[in-house]
Amino acid sequence: MALTKGFRVWEKREAGLCSVLLGSRNHQDGLLFEAGAVVVMSSQEKEIVKERYEKIMDAYGCLGVLRIKSGNRRVCFLVMVTGCTSVGKIRDTDICKITATDFVPLQGETTDDERIISLRKLLNSGVFYYSSAAGSNFDLDLCAQKQFAKDREAGCRFFWNRSLHLHLKQYQVNCSDWLLKVICGVVEIRTAYATEKKAKACLISRLSCERAGTRFLVQGTDDDGHVSNLVETEQVIYLDDAVSSFVQIRGSVPLFWEQTGAQVGTRHVRLTRGLEANAPAFDRHLMLLQAQYGDQVIVNLLRIKGGEEVLSRAYKKLMWASLHAAGTPMINFDYYHCVKSGKMEKLHSLLQPWLQDHWEHFGFFTTGERAHCCFQTGVFRTNCLDCLDRTNSVQSYVGLEVLYHQLESLGMASKKSVVERFVEFYKTMWSVTGHNLSKIFTGSRAREGKTKVKDGARSVSRTIQANFFDGAKQEAIDLLLMGDFCSEDYADKARILMESSALVTPPAILQAMCERQLEYTNSNRARIRVGSWNVNGGKQFRSNVLNVVDLRGWLLERYEEPTFQDNENNPPDIFAVGFQEMVELSAGNIVSASTTNKKMWSEQLQKAICRTHKYIMLSSGQLVGVCLFIFVRLHHVPYIREVAVDMVKTGMGGKTGNKGAVAVSLQFYSTTLCFICAHLTAGQSQVKERNEDYREIMQKLSFPMERNVFSHDYIFWCGDSNFRIDLPHDEVIHHIKRRDWKTLRAYDQLQKQRVDGKIFKDFFEGTINFAPTYKYDMGTDVYDSSDKCRTPAWTDRVLWWRKSPPPCHVTDINLRESDCESEIMMKNGENQGDLLYYGRAELTASDHRPVLAIFEVNIEEVDILAREQILQEITSSQGPPDATVVVCLKRANNEPLEEFPDDLSSEIISRFCSYGTILLVRFDGGQMLVTFQDSRMALKVLELDGKKVNDRVVNVRPRSRNWLNDLHEEINKNRNSFVPMSPTANSCLLEENFDFSNLDYDTEGDIDEDLDETLPQYLVNHKTTSEELPEYGVKEGVEPYMPNRNPCPEFADEAEMVTENQESTPCKFRPRSTSRSMSAPDRPQPPQRPPPPMMCMKKSESDVWRPPDESCFQSCANTEVQKLSSSAPLCSSQRTGISKPYNVRQIKTTSTEEAEQAIKHLMEQRSGTCSVDDTCHPFPPPGPIFTSSLHSRISSQHFVPSPVIHIQEEIIQVKQNLRSSQTAKNKKSNTHTMAPTDSNPEEKSTSLPWIKHSGRIEQLSSLMPKQDKQSLSNRTSPEASYSQGTYTAGVSAVPIAPPRRKKNTPSYPQNDNNALIKGVNNNIPHSLDPTFESDSKKELLKLSNIHSTLSNRCKLLQDTHSSDANQLTDDSQLLTKSILSQTKPH
Repeated sequence: MALTKGFRVWEKREAGLCSVLLGSRNHQDGLLFEAGAVVVMSSQEKEIVKERYEKIMDAYGCLGVLRIKSGNRRVCFLVMVTGCTSVGKIRDTDICKITATDFVPLQGETTDDERIISLRKLLNSGVFYYSSAAGSNFDLDLCAQKQFAKDREAGCRFFWNRSLHLHLKQYQVNCSDWLLKVICGVVEIRTAYATEKKAKACLISRLSCERAGTRFLVQGTDDDGHVSNLVETEQVIYLDDAVSSFVQIRGSVPLFWEQTGAQVGTRHVRLTRGLEANAPAFDRHLMLLQAQYGDQVIVNLLRIKGGEEVLSRAYKKLMWASLHAAGTPMINFDYYHCVKSGKMEKLHSLLQPWLQDHWEHFGFFTTGERAHCCFQTGVFRTNCLDCLDRTNSVQSYVGLEVLYHQLESLGMASKKSVVERFVEFYKTMWSVTGHNLSKIFTGSRAREGKTKVKDGARSVSRTIQANFFDGAKQEAIDLLLMGDFCSEDYADKARILMESSALVTPPAILQAMCERQLEYTNSNRARIRVGSWNVNGGKQFRSNVLNVVDLRGWLLERYEEPTFQDNENNPPDIFAVGFQEMVELSAGNIVSASTTNKKMWSEQLQKAICRTHKYIMLSSGQLVGVCLFIFVRLHHVPYIREVAVDMVKTGMGGKTGNKGAVAVSLQFYSTTLCFICAHLTAGQSQVKERNEDYREIMQKLSFPMERNVFSHDYIFWCGDSNFRIDLPHDEVIHHIKRRDWKTLRAYDQLQKQRVDGKIFKDFFEGTINFAPTYKYDMGTDVYDSSDKCRTPAWTDRVLWWRKSPPPCHVTDINLRESDCESEIMMKNGENQGDLLYYGRAELTASDHRPVLAIFEVNIEEVDILAREQILQEITSSQGPPDATVVVCLKRANNEPLEEFPDDLSSEIISRFCSYGTILLVRFDGGQMLVTFQDSRMALKVLELDGKKVNDRVVNVRPRSRNWLNDLHEEINKNRNSFVPMSPTANSCLLEENFDFSNLDYDTEGDIDEDLDETLPQYLVNHKTTSEELPEYGVKEGVEPYMPNRNPCPEFADEAEMVTENQESTPCKFRPRSTSRSMSAPDRPQPPQRPPPPMMCMKKSESDVWRPPDESCFQSCANTEVQKLSSSAPLCSSQRTGISKPYNVRQIKTTSTEEAEQAIKHLMEQRSGTCSVDDTCHPFPPPGPIFTSSLHSRISSQHFVPSPVIHIQEEIIQVKQNLRSSQTAKNKKSNTHTMAPTDSNPEEKSTSLPWIKHSGRIEQLSSLMPKQDKQSLSNRTSPEASYSQGTYTAGVSAVPIAPPRRKKNTPSYPQNDNNALIKGVNNNIPHSLDPTFESDSKKELLKLSNIHSTLSNRCKLLQDTHSSDANQLTDDSQLLTKSILSQTKPH
């Protein structure tokens, strides 16, 4: 059935006034929009007034009212849907895609605002959908399981036009009757016939509106734990009254990160906060997902190289440190490396063993009269960098795997043709979904990998979109979701003081809350240290690296000042340390500055300040040589929000960054702080240029939510200002020797410019009572003695500013002559705080001396309980939101309503006018409805209730009687999207006794190409051929992240991170105190955790890896490896998707024969050290490594882990090192002779030939069981020797096997391991019976024990790697020959 336009809009314009009437075919009533108010008109009223209106359009639906600020007044637009297409029907509801909208102005004139044009373009882009059906209960923003549970509030995350509903809700209009609810995303619907039944196959992807934005402008997470690109994809099938639904989610990496610079060819990934500072938002994100979806399994598809590796490592470390790790498995899978061509077979062979158990455990939702009702208990959370094609590939694979079970639950899996039809439908729908989601985020379709020309064109299109059009698109998204809330004067303060869920309240209430903030905030004192140092381009940095003691002398040591008392019980809360000329200002660094020095300084600073209390790096920024670090105390981190970094270039007219500023903005509890580090133009006479630099910096610095520098409560400015002293060099030196600082201050250029009001207006600076900090000869205390002989000056300065004005007028004081400057600037009452210290440090590594200022300022903290009480008072005193009262004449109980006489109504209106401005008056059945301009006017007029007017008693009441309850219900709906914070963010990173010394990580990296944007081939072609078989053993694998943490893993090199398979035992959750005190809260002892993963560690011979207790999940994984059959050996010479094991130890050999014997010995040693029944594992193996040959899933039962079944890293490494030499050696034949037998029977040895080795073997031997140790000692006799391809032993002769050529491993290993073990057992001679009489009985029994060990080893390896089993078979045959030779009669 064709869609019909069910809405009609009429308009009336008179004398500059505009009135709009909205009608609907489904309702007899009408909506009247006039003078900014909205009223519901009865059918009789509508028919009467409609004659005076002119029809302007018909529409399919109404989205709501958009309110924006234009100049000094507010304008409103009625948003109508004028074009749409149906994408299908779900039961009786049409699902429509919006293609055209129109904006009807509700005021006198129309405006062609650019914001309206951008928003119209966004709404018409074909990414918004709604469900259209009269009286239908179907909600497109809810998945089937949520609809079944009637959890309507859960859909708020995908309710994109919610802000457009607020205006009508304010006037008590039932929005469900008049307005549409739209989602942003992709909806695909197909009709499938299963015998005589008709089913609907649907794929619905809903994009969250909680952190929505374009590809490069909005990334990562926010402080509430909401991530960008969060998409809920529901694979749902409808059959009659039955429904089956399976939900997956995707979302950006939940860290604070961004991609900076022009996005042309390269993408620079940068973490905008320190690793520990990400923990609160990371914790909130996981808690939100658990509350909304249940259990989680994280599938991380980031690459293990470049910028993605930086992001992936930080992601893993945060997961490792979180208490949620025990119940949230994390699977790390380098998709691009392992599944570059996008073939489903590779996903099947690599991911199925890790994912199948989870999707079977989560299940899916099914309900219906003939279906067994079941619920989905968890979801997969999948991410790559942009959450596009890689994520879509994995999600489509999981969805297609679950599809059969969905069809089975609905009784449609019995016929193969039906199943194949659904599979083809969903392959097509997943492909379309991938393209459309790519268009939403990037502006173009996904790259298919077919032709370079087409993919290149799409890459160019994305680059143009990102650099030229995403800004306007982002503004349109923000306008749709929040209106122009940020343009209000009170908006910034309201965001700080109120929780995000309360921002939907009327503007009058928010403004009143801001005015009464002192009633629900407490003031606390916080200590801030701000330092600045020009390190002279780092020229002497590497040769004269400052030690921690020097930095502590600058930043921490106690200063003997009468006004400053510091002790360990009152440590600084914040350190802000700025550097200039961090790198040499060369042309290369100006174009692309190195971050090496920045990282080294950051590490040294953190070590220095963490002497008695722990500090973490909150954020940092670098502009060529200007660098700013912010460090904070641990317990403050959960209460820091809105951290932002901005930079301004002022060099060469704003083109280069050799001069400029870096600024960090943050919200510290309920107070906003801004730290600026700047480097201004140099030169004695360049005062004007420096003033221009200052003004340009202050004008151009901007932060999110339309904040500027002076939007903050405090501003701290530090840096190399380069302002000089206007005196000759010799005179300045003379005053310095006399310590005549007052005279020098009078000629300081910066002081002069401040007094003249040209720069730093209303800023304060402490009294300068120290020598000029510039310029010294390097490494000395002598001022510049070069030919230039620069005049000493106070170039390095620290200033500060407070938003509230000081209590005294400092502008009336001559700062050049007055000695009261310090008193005024250091003590400015409660509003200003105190300056405790201002001085310099004597560090000679640069030509500048560092300076330090110590402040004690007031920090406002919100009392949540008091805020709720004030909110209740304000909402009650504000009156009904619709500002409408109902007036009627007093009557008897059963008397009908009496009509108002004209004189009486005029008198009532006249009296009402004295209470405020009346917008609208209308009469309805004996009632007079009066709408005021403000809700407080309507509340005040209620005092006329029961009073007489023209001798008639009138009753006055508010039109909406339950408006208070409605308002609080609306606020509570928003609270479902927010979770309370924990003092430690449920992370060991914020524990006071956590060791940060090994917490090494990178914060920046480059991604050279857009390689991840290729649609999987199986979705491009929609078909898979039977000839396409999985490729085994090469470049495939999965890097599993177990739910528990492992002890500090090592890394083979700096380019590869190890696979974090093995984890330590999880710690139980401990409830935390919710104290928000500014002082460090009393905390329980943190769970005992091993150190975090390290980026790089040196290996030594003494390194010992002690095993943690394995979890049941590890036990399942370990035991399942034993069950796997036909497993291909892992070829170590080729890169795999699994990171290289980090406990590889190289054993150097000089020939093939030595390598073969070393391999044999290591296998014997491992088999002798560990057995199936062992309970002590002195050297635990690496985590289970799955290759593409895996076809069995991980068992869900608990097994005892068997460490002997893992791949032998030492063997692999030896083989790899001798690969080239073995090829040459195989062409020659080596002669092996039997060693002569020693005549001493006590020294006879039955050892196999082996090479001389290092202390590694003895170390392992010391950990063996006693009987195996004895066997090993016999085999490793010190009298054994090897020379020139011939073994000579001083004991009994043993047959020597000739060197074997390395066999090529087939793609499909077909080794019959059962036959292998049977053959080994059949080779045991009957003469080994205990009754066998011989002079060599003891020696033969020793040989028998060794043989049994090898036989057991073969049994354990029968389901793993055939090459290792073959090696043991050769050893077994070798022993058999030796035993038989011993039993033959001489």
